[in-house]
Amino acid sequence: MLKHKNNRQGLASEKDDDYQVGVFAYTVSGKVVLVTSRKGLSWILPKGNRAKKRSDRIQAKREAFEEAGLKGALNCKHYDFHSREKSKHLRIYTMKIKSILNEFPEKDQRRRMLTTFDRAEKIVSADYSEIIRELRKRVF
Repeated sequence: MLKHKNNRQGLASEKDDDYQVGVFAYTVSGKVVLVTSRKGLSWILPKGNRAKKRSDRIQAKREAFEEAGLKGALNCKHYDFHSREKSKHLRIYTMKIKSILNEFPEKDQRRRMLTTFDRAEKIVSADYSEIIRELRKRVF
């Protein structure tokens, strides 16, 4: 399920909906940020659709800010996953969090949680649990 790739350019292809981009945002103390889905029914990683004329890295960073108020440094490497639940491909970048802002664009649409990796693995869906488990190994 996991594929590791380098993505220096990574501009969106002609088909923008072939996968979504997101972040595995973590702190040096070993915590991860989760947000609720737009409907608020489940905890997920900050992610969103690709954007034309914008690199996947820039779009992932933008999603982290818009959905969770996160600022930080993205790794150039990305990890590709296939979500069995929604039949969707995900491209996830790791982000070392520098700051968590109280004001961000989707503050009124989502909840945000900073939690341990162990707790995060328990409260997300099976797909996200696998992503968190795998990326935790690679980051720490």
